Amino acid sequence: MVEVSFSSSFKRAYHKRIKGNVDLETKFWQKLKLFTNDPFDQSLKTHKLQQIATS
Repeated sequence: MVEVSFSSSFKRAYHKRIKGNVDLETKFWQKLKLFTNDPFDQSLKTHKLQQIATS
């Protein structure tokens, strides 16, 4: 299980954009719960990060 923490800037953005919108709040918490249980679940469309070569 993955532990998620929120930065203060994320919290501000969450309150500004999502808080109060019941549909978005529900979707956000469902996806977060799914992510904490399995970060690579197909419905999340996540992928491994690639390292970019610097010259």
